[in-house]
Amino acid sequence: MKKIKVGYVLNTVFSGLIAILISTFFAGGTISENYTDETWVAPEFFVILPIWALGFLLGLFIYKSKNPGKFLFISILITWASIPLGVQLGFSLTS
Repeated sequence: MKKIKVGYVLNTVFSGLIAILISTFFAGGTISENYTDETWVAPEFFVILPIWALGFLLGLFIYKSKNPGKFLFISILITWASIPLGVQLGFSLTS
């Protein structure tokens, strides 16, 4: 049980950091896209973070469940899948 909790915390930290970095990178735009003085040129890419938060919240059931391995798997799947899904959804929202 302790290994599952440690795995959940490590997944939360690493996937959350990557999700924040990628969402701010895409939302800020490149130098050629950001010809205005706006900080967030394409805020649609912040859709990554609510998807990631869903995986984080589902992972919290680890602490109350009798079968925490299932919730850990679902949490890892959703938190890491939120990045490509959110980028794809962000691109579809911009066009």
